[in-house]
Amino acid sequence: MKDTISCTRCGNAQSVSVEALEDWDEISCSECGDFLDTVGHWTDSHAPNYSMQILNQCRSLTLKMARENRPLNDHYPTLRATA
Repeated sequence: MKDTISCTRCGNAQSVSVEALEDWDEISCSECGDFLDTVGHWTDSHAPNYSMQILNQCRSLTLKMARENRPLNDHYPTLRATA
């Protein structure tokens, strides 16, 4: 699989195949030779974060359940003034 990485120094965008490399191998810019990242850190930073996905799903489910269980016409029952 080819991934695209861009250099922060010169702005060159290049494709890098990280499958054939080891985790400790360096990724350097092909134009200026600047060190960009290691293969292991690059793959870890672009892997899906399952903990964050589960947290977002739980939050959206909680908000959905709160909206469904709230009465429609009872907005502020304690603030009603009586004569």
